[in-house]
Amino acid sequence: MTSGDRSHYAIQREARRRSSLFVGVFLLATAIIAAIVGMLAGALLSPGLQTAFDTGDPGRIAASIDWEIVLLAGLAVAAVIGGTAIFQIIRLGTDGATVAKALGATEVTGEHSNFMIRRYVNIVEETALAAALPVPRIFVLKGEKGINAFAAGAEPSKAAVAVTHGALSSLNRAELSGVVAHEMAHIRSRDTALNVRLMGLVHGLVALYIIGRIALRGGMVGGAGRHRRSGNNKGAGAILAIGLALLILGGLGMLFGRMMQAAVSRQREYLADATAVSFTGHPEGLANALKKIGALGKSGAIASPKAEEARHMMFSNASARLSGGMMSTHPPLLDRIRALDPSFDPATDPVWNGRQKDMVREARTEAASDAGGPWGLARGGSASQS
Repeated sequence: MTSGDRSHYAIQREARRRSSLFVGVFLLATAIIAAIVGMLAGALLSPGLQTAFDTGDPGRIAASIDWEIVLLAGLAVAAVIGGTAIFQIIRLGTDGATVAKALGATEVTGEHSNFMIRRYVNIVEETALAAALPVPRIFVLKGEKGINAFAAGAEPSKAAVAVTHGALSSLNRAELSGVVAHEMAHIRSRDTALNVRLMGLVHGLVALYIIGRIALRGGMVGGAGRHRRSGNNKGAGAILAIGLALLILGGLGMLFGRMMQAAVSRQREYLADATAVSFTGHPEGLANALKKIGALGKSGAIASPKAEEARHMMFSNASARLSGGMMSTHPPLLDRIRALDPSFDPATDPVWNGRQKDMVREARTEAASDAGGPWGLARGGSASQS
């Protein structure tokens, strides 16, 4: 076994370890939330518990709790979180193309008349060869002006890579190669498989939050009607309390899940940058792509709401609102640039201080001259218009 093979297997083991760690944390959070909601349901719905509380006798209080209610409520909460997470993971599946399409990306198939698309296809094929990976399915996020990209797929054989229209129109060949190589690095390190699991697990916590909101609204409406008719709103009060608990715990769980999601993403970005350079051999290409993201002001912002749940998968921050702190999915842009270009100075760097029109003109001119490329057009068939 070569050192490269050993390194590849080590990366896979590390990816599995990180995945197992996050699943473990998720299961622990689910158990805690289910236990809290179960105890609350038992406290609110157990007959005679209030009388037992009035006596102040711990033994009588414990005996008055209907543990069947506690168990059933806890299991119901766990089933909602776990079932929703599993459903979402299965829905997204192992195929990267399914994830790409779910995020609104359009696949590039066949020979294409657009010279920027042809250059992009050539770069993906070259980078796959350099990374010793199968050529992934290729997608474009139409209408997205920010410079961004993502990769998806549980296995390299089922991977997909996508870039925004802004990346195609604003980056020259070396810069686009750096971005694509970064995404191929995520595919090789199995980050793409972990990303799907992260999306599914967080989705389970989001579902609990939504159910809490619905229960809270239903308790308010139903309680008001029953109170007008009978003056007794004890049942509605219990629904309101449980709904509020689901809302709060689901919201906290969702926040914690997104923080974990962001922390995992930040950890992997530096490694993906370094691995991308090993594929291309040109750190300045990737560094300049990051500089252009900073220079254009809008960063890598994605307008589509579909990308919100997948922001941890993106090449750069997809949301300007969450560009710093514990919720940021990416390290600070300047830190990533300096890791690639230690001499970088924002005050004097020509790329960082470049103008948008010049960038677009340069990228278009180079793409037009490079479209034929040494790799030609390897993909036959009809073009998918982008």
